[in-house]
Amino acid sequence: MATATTVTVGCKLPGGLVLRLRDVTHTLAGANTSSVIGGYGLTRLPADFWQAWAEAYAHYPLLRQGLIFAQSTAEKGAAQAREQAELRSGLEAVNPHTPAPGISPV
Repeated sequence: MATATTVTVGCKLPGGLVLRLRDVTHTLAGANTSSVIGGYGLTRLPADFWQAWAEAYAHYPLLRQGLIFAQSTAEKGAAQAREQAELRSGLEAVNPHTPAPGISPV
């Protein structure tokens, strides 16, 4: 079975994220991009870069919590993003009608 040359990476951070590994840099689309699925921006990356980055940063909280993930195809990436739509990053916009417990809008 052949391995994929690219992966689809989902990122739930509003502004995306810049991944660096040695002298290679890739920028992930975030939740504020023009095309969002389940609150995730989806970006295609070289599979070998993603594998090396994910191994180097295996304990990175955003990766461990599922706020950043990778799938082998765009369809699988979109499906995972939809499945994890309720996952919260803590960086979501405040709802002006219910800003926070104990706080009323004026």
